[in-house]
Amino acid sequence: MRIFSGIRPSGNLHLGNYLGAVKNWIELQNKPDTELAVFGVMDYHGITTPYDPKTYRNQVLSVATEYISAGLNPDGKKILLIRQSRVPQHTELAWLFNTITPISWLNRLPTYKEQLEKSPKYNHIGLFDYPVLMAADILAYKAGTVPVGADQMAHIDITNEIAKKFNSMFGETFSSVKVPKIEGARIMSLQNPNNKMSKTTSAGSGQAGDEAIMLLDTPDEVRNKIKKAVTDSGSEIKFDIKEKPAISNLLSIFSLVVNKEIPELEKQYSNKSYSEFKNDLAEVVVSFLKPFQEKYKEINSNPNEVEETLIKSEENAINIVSSTLKEVKEKMGL
Repeated sequence: MRIFSGIRPSGNLHLGNYLGAVKNWIELQNKPDTELAVFGVMDYHGITTPYDPKTYRNQVLSVATEYISAGLNPDGKKILLIRQSRVPQHTELAWLFNTITPISWLNRLPTYKEQLEKSPKYNHIGLFDYPVLMAADILAYKAGTVPVGADQMAHIDITNEIAKKFNSMFGETFSSVKVPKIEGARIMSLQNPNNKMSKTTSAGSGQAGDEAIMLLDTPDEVRNKIKKAVTDSGSEIKFDIKEKPAISNLLSIFSLVVNKEIPELEKQYSNKSYSEFKNDLAEVVVSFLKPFQEKYKEINSNPNEVEETLIKSEENAINIVSSTLKEVKEKMGL
């Protein structure tokens, strides 16, 4: 099994990133049938939306440190942690895929229009072409397993269409990409349960504030955010996404953090108030984040070690994707 996944370094990781992605990466990296697991800090994707070039490099390094603190164990051989921009074959393969990808495929995706609504001034080809680079990220490693959230399924479909078209035009090269079932892939905003928890505000400007619990939030920040989290009408603590989306989201977080089934939590809080439920949720989240934050503090005290870990992974990644790129170029007559 070859695995690829990544997260944009548009800000520090939040609880939704961990429960919806990183937690699953950790489980996958340890499976006995995992031949290669590549996890990326997708810094080229990150510059398609507003960012600060003065702090971006340190931000990328901080996110990589968070990955390791959360439990990723890059050895530079079987498990790789890379910065996308340090493996240039990603973008070269994306250009080759651009020559066979119809514009109509990208036009039908909602991503471009959604991001443009958030940041109208960021209207550029890179934002429109984002899915082709994502396909190259995945197919460069001939990954067959891509753990991503439900909101990325349209991009995975495009990846498979590009792979299929390349195979049809130039000969069998890429296999179909599959997404494993991911528990907790849709952790929603604390302020708007109709939107996914994000590193930025739902309007696309600035940090998420009360909308997301960051992995590096202090205990008081966590308590304050959960206290302010929106709730639904009524007082019943019940999982019902349609009628009670806010409480359902908080129940999902509680369930994943303490590893309890939601029906068990519903029973436990059947005669309790929203306030009691949120107070307990805040404390279990604080306890859940404590080991991560201690590990982060330890690793972050030696940034050179993180840099060396990344470089070792990137050197091996370049060897792997260079082989794929060579094969692609030869088949295309280059």
